[in-house]
This record gives sequence, structure tokens and C-alpha cells, in this order.
Amino acid sequence: MNGEDCEFCQGRGWIVDLATNRARRCTCHATRVRGRRVDDLGIPPKYQGCRLTNFRLAGDVGDQLLTARRDCDQYIEEFMELDGSLNETGLVFIGPSGRGKTHLAVAVLIELAEQYGVGGRFVDFTSLVADIQATFQPNAPRNQADLLRPLQEAEVVVVDELGARRPSPFVSDTLYLLINGRYMARRPTLFTSNFYLTSEADGDSADAAARTLTGRVPASLISRLHQMAKPILIDAVGDYRHELQAHQHR
Repeated sequence: MNGEDCEFCQGRGWIVDLATNRARRCTCHATRVRGRRVDDLGIPPKYQGCRLTNFRLAGDVGDQLLTARRDCDQYIEEFMELDGSLNETGLVFIGPSGRGKTHLAVAVLIELAEQYGVGGRFVDFTSLVADIQATFQPNAPRNQADLLRPLQEAEVVVVDELGARRPSPFVSDTLYLLINGRYMARRPTLFTSNFYLTSEADGDSADAAARTLTGRVPASLISRLHQMAKPILIDAVGDYRHELQAHQHR
């Protein structure tokens, strides 16, 4: 509801109790605040419509997608502890492109903003690496602290496509400081990645090793990921984008 259209406060945001001559916040205020929080998440237009309610679960989707959706629902339900603190554990969605990893991560982020009013940020890993590198340039418009502070302080952050680009050693150290800082501050982080945390999930072959995060992010960060995020595998289902394209051309 737009505050200006509110039948109770007529857009003022406050309701005056004439009996006590005291003012209280109208319920539309919380709705507007949460709406602004969603607008401030930094979600690219491509993903702004992602919700758990429109996540593909029709047809023969397999157990993995059903399990992933249930895990997301449970995560949202248990996000706020009884004492009002936030669940410090995050999620890491793992699997090839086109399986719905980003859809789920964005949907969870939006649900948390809408249900609990938390502040959050979405960041693409490749763009983040490029932005960090850009701060090294002379006369850069912002320094590294300005870039990282919103991500360090946000209550929830989504890091999309972790490992999609091999950063330099210095950038890798900066990324570790960012993510480890969130871990130490007990702020939950959601990740998506095309790469496994270890090769154990897919055998011990050289091909399996090439599909891990080893060498793409600092080893210390991989170790930290095991502690700070629950893995959700989405690697045994078809490419949703291909299926959608085929359906559209029938």
C-alpha cells in the first residue's frame, strides 16, 4: 500500500489517538520501510521478479529442486532467533549455470527484507573483483573502504557466481577480509557458485578437481565457507534456461 493512499493515516505515517492525545506509527509505515529496503538491495532488473512462489517446481523437476526449495523455506522461517538475533549461518547454492541458483538466492534475500525488514545487498562476484581492482587506479572515484563498507555492514549479502573470475592475489586477500569480516561479525552471507567447495562431491578425477573453487578463491576462504554456509546442491537437474527457450518456440 502506498502511504498516501492509506485509509487510516492519509499518508502522514502517524495516527493520533484523540482519547490520549498520543501519536503512534501507522501500520503502513512498516510496509513502506520494507518496500524501500527491497528497492535498496541492488538486485539487477533481470532478477527482480525472482520469488520462491514462482520458482520452477512444475513437471519432473527432480528431488534436488524440491529439497532446495524446502531448505530455503526453512531458512527463512528460522532466520530470526527467539532473542531477536539473526541466524548467522548462510547458504551456498552450487551447480552448473541455468539451474536456478541465483533465483533462489535472490528470492531468499527478498523474503528476508520483506518479512523481517533486514537490510541486504546483492553483488556479482565478477563485478566486485573488477570494482576492487578499479580502486587501485589513480584518481579512482572511490577507495576500497567506500566500496567494501556497505557489504561489510549489510545484515545479509548475496555474492553471486563466486569463483567466476580468478582474482589477483591482492584482490583475493581483500575478498577474504570482506567475507571473513562478515563471518566474525556473525552476519549471514548467501553465495551461488558453479564450482564445488571440494572435489569430494564429484569424485577425485582431474576433471572434478577443475570444477572446484580451489585456485579460484583463497584456500582460507574455502575453509571459511564450510563454516559459514550450508551447501545446497543443484547439479542433477536440467538447464532451466534451455527448457524455457524450447517451450517458448513450440
